[in-house]
Amino acid sequence: MNLPTIIICVILVIIICIGIRSTKKRATSGCCGSSETIKKVKVKDKNKEHYPYKAVLKVYDIHCQNCVHTIENAFNSQDGFYAKVNTEDNTVTILSKQEHTIDELIDIVTKAGYTSKAV
Repeated sequence: MNLPTIIICVILVIIICIGIRSTKKRATSGCCGSSETIKKVKVKDKNKEHYPYKAVLKVYDIHCQNCVHTIENAFNSQDGFYAKVNTEDNTVTILSKQEHTIDELIDIVTKAGYTSKAV
């Protein structure tokens, strides 16, 4: 074997090992790396009529129920928000009692660890 062939084989072995490790981690720890289920924060005021402002954001990288709870909790843990994630189209509908800019809402999603944009 010549040197370039050996280098390519070593790179392929490294890639395969990384893939196996990642798959094993997801199989034992869930897709988000946590074996614990994230508890959903319940909104105190569920009357949607009390939330005059509405925004919808597209959220990327939603993989499991823990992702859904993390995003919803980022809003629902704060007074004046009521958020619900739709996994069919990867959007979060945010109802609020006060007006917020799209950038403020995107910032909340970003701090939760996800990427989003306005719909």
